[in-house]
Amino acid sequence: MSGKAAIAALTALWGLLAAATGSHAAIVIAGVLCMATPVLLPRSVPTDRTVLSGGPRDDR
Repeated sequence: MSGKAAIAALTALWGLLAAATGSHAAIVIAGVLCMATPVLLPRSVPTDRTVLSGGPRDDR
C-alpha cells in the first residue's frame, strides 16, 4: 500500500468515524491516539552501557 493510498484510506475512515460519532468526538479520539503514540511505539534498549556513557574513563 502506498503512502497516498494509506492517507486516503485513513481520511475516509476518520470521515466515517466523524459521521457516526460527531466531529467533536472524532477530534477527541484523534487527540487521545496522538497522546498515546509514545506508549504504543516499541522501545529499543541499548545492549552496551558504554554507548550511553561515552566509553570508559580511565584517565582520571
